[in-house]
Amino acid sequence: MADQDDILQLIEDTDSVPEVSSGRKWKIAVIDDDAAVHEGTRFALSDYSLNGQTLEILSAYSAAEGRELMRANPDVAAVLLDVIMETDAAGLDLVEYIRNEIKNETVRIILRTGQPGQAPERRVIVEYDINDYKAKTELTADKLFTSLTAALRSYQQLERMVQTRRGLEIIIDAASTLYDFKSMQRLAEGVLTQLASLLNVDCAGILVLRDAGDDFSVLAGSGCYSRFIGSPGTAPLDPDLRQMVEEAFRRRQHDFADHRTVLYVRTGSGREVVVLLQAERELSDTDQSLVQIFGSRLSIAFDNVILYRQLHEANTQLEDRVAQRTRALTQANRRLSTQWLRLQRANASRTR
Repeated sequence: MADQDDILQLIEDTDSVPEVSSGRKWKIAVIDDDAAVHEGTRFALSDYSLNGQTLEILSAYSAAEGRELMRANPDVAAVLLDVIMETDAAGLDLVEYIRNEIKNETVRIILRTGQPGQAPERRVIVEYDINDYKAKTELTADKLFTSLTAALRSYQQLERMVQTRRGLEIIIDAASTLYDFKSMQRLAEGVLTQLASLLNVDCAGILVLRDAGDDFSVLAGSGCYSRFIGSPGTAPLDPDLRQMVEEAFRRRQHDFADHRTVLYVRTGSGREVVVLLQAERELSDTDQSLVQIFGSRLSIAFDNVILYRQLHEANTQLEDRVAQRTRALTQANRRLSTQWLRLQRANASRTR
């Protein structure tokens, strides 16, 4: 059992007002060999809420259990980690495991120790990739709240950076792929596939193209919208879906509302494209920014397909003309050859 100094001191904050939970939770891990520390931490954070999200607290009672927990839960946002467990440096070794072996660079690590003299703070901060270092005797409920909030905000910012980098990589890869499509329908299918990959979420989608006037055609659909593929005009669409598509063409701008996203694209050739997505979750600000960047690349992709089709038609017409000209020249050569043979025969008969 841990010494008296190891017990987490709690100061109740009766003035705090819990926020309304949005359903999503911050996942944090408490890794400590003292059961009282786990109980105290859960009590201190029982009404914690940040950005409308409460906590999901996972427990491990040794460094070995901590390794299993972190390997199985890569989405843990913060770790409250004891330094001394099976060994005097078990917690520090676990930090090395998290950062170097499973390559988790985003999780925020708060070290807690009951014997700060055995692991001097300056050395630990410099030599180990941690984000905070606290003695258990000083970590009151208020200070725990402050440290955890700072850690979660930092984690949130890092996650946004990671998502943005991942999204931009997908957009760059998608650009080269989409520009290779030679069929409008294949391009439309590729757009829906790449958007689902970009958002990393299962979603139903529909892509509609309007060449001129009010008529449009459904080039691609996924999920519950796949039944509309190849449908010309507005009649085959459900009334509410038809209204959303027509409204998108009228407004000519992107729209992000609840779980539904509308992407509007106007190509350089004057054609208009509307992509409607129904996602399982509401898109974050980062998701919306990435979708807008992706949409800005679609105009070129669709114009490339149109130009390819025009070039293909021009080449086909040129090949037809060349074939017609070749046939005409062949016939002319045959006539000349026939006339030449007749002339030779006529000259031969005269010389006899």
